Amino acid sequence: MIALGSASDPFERRVEAALARLGWSGRPGRYALAAAPVASPTHRAVASDCVRVEIEGQAPAFLKIRHDDMAGDVLPWAGAAAARAAACGVGPAVIAAGAGVLALEWLPEPWTYARLGDLQSSAVAASVLDAKARLHASGPLGHAVSPFERVAALAREAQDVGAPLPTDLNRMLAAADLARAAITAAGFDPTFCHNDGIASNVMLDRAGGVRLVDFDLAGDNDPWFDIGAFLNETCEFDADRRALIEHHAGTCREPLFARARLYGFLDDLMWGLWGITRAVTSVRPTIEFLKYAQWRHLRARTTLNQRDFETWLRIL
Repeated sequence: MIALGSASDPFERRVEAALARLGWSGRPGRYALAAAPVASPTHRAVASDCVRVEIEGQAPAFLKIRHDDMAGDVLPWAGAAAARAAACGVGPAVIAAGAGVLALEWLPEPWTYARLGDLQSSAVAASVLDAKARLHASGPLGHAVSPFERVAALAREAQDVGAPLPTDLNRMLAAADLARAAITAAGFDPTFCHNDGIASNVMLDRAGGVRLVDFDLAGDNDPWFDIGAFLNETCEFDADRRALIEHHAGTCREPLFARARLYGFLDDLMWGLWGITRAVTSVRPTIEFLKYAQWRHLRARTTLNQRDFETWLRIL
């Protein structure tokens, strides 16, 4: 680990500047990179530098220092959302927050981030859904988030920056509009949602414990977006999706299954657009944004090509 006050490269100076913004630079301490950024096969530690910090006289902290090229991917109320998750008992405690920096409780070993293989366990997946349900039960946060609006905004940004658009993007965007109309007509009660189904945003302690992390996109939304995005990340087969929906809702009625599948499509489209756009706008060319985008768009069009897609639209 690096001793506080001995910064010698841009990363170290960036960390020490963030610590100064939190008022943590006047005491002995040390820090180290906690997670290297990667976009493919999953994206992790991309929006922020993730740093372990040990300051004399206080418990270790996990520091998130937002990258300027990801400013639009971290909502202004992300710190408040993380604090709400902690109050619900499903997220690490928020220790401090400053401009572009958030300090969280460090989760020591055996806590580790989930891989897709971990979530293949029906018991683990069910525990994650239970954690998300606790967020939903806490009521609205007061900040609305629409994945449909994010898709539209990312599509505009992708076009504006000259991103490599897939040839069938208009077809996928038209399907997203149909899904939006169908879900809006069916209605939902917005509540506090994680809004991120990525496996690496789940922490496991290998003894059944679950914590949710990364509330950069959290806010008030249809709780079934959380369910659909998570099942899209986790499940390969519809039988598994149905079993987890039944666990979550007590039954797997067809409208619930349809809503989850439509939201899974939307989540893939959204993250695919994010990837092709950040491949152009990010100043960090070593991160595999485009590769990740191509995978998510492949899965989006696979869902769109399902023979039941139109049925899902009709039965909500």
